[in-house]
Amino acid sequence: MPEELSLAAEFPAADRDQWLSLVEGVLRKSGVRDAVGARAQDVLTTDLEDGLRVRPLYTAEDAAADPGYPGYPPFVRGSRVRGTAVAGWDVRQQHADPDPRRSNAAVLADLENGVTSLWLTAGGTGLPVDALATVLDGVYLDLAPVVLDAGPPPPTNCCASTRRAR
Repeated sequence: MPEELSLAAEFPAADRDQWLSLVEGVLRKSGVRDAVGARAQDVLTTDLEDGLRVRPLYTAEDAAADPGYPGYPPFVRGSRVRGTAVAGWDVRQQHADPDPRRSNAAVLADLENGVTSLWLTAGGTGLPVDALATVLDGVYLDLAPVVLDAGPPPPTNCCASTRRAR
């Protein structure tokens, strides 16, 4: 049996307090005098645009609680054991070509070559809504689920002129 490889065996074990002490020293030398304790970690924390905060150090103690298994309590990983794709992976291809015949040919070719579901963008610069039957001609809808993207929302002032005209 192979011997276990420990890459940091020759280094002494470090803990969060030692790290924090070193950080405080570096911050003090850089001119940040009031960075002591938790404040030192706050100085090095980065706020991202989406509201998340990235701390400078994470350890095993910061790990999230065990989420369990899919299909079992507390159901944070889904309500079914196999997840959302009943038959395994879902390979979805998006189609938005406004030409219905070209779109139909592309859809059928994708399904013959491994795609398992379709994502159709209708309206706007995508597929014409009244041509969906043509685009899906020859598609077995019980075997290939379809996600319909209604396209971009209308402008916010689209109905203002209609209300005034009444």
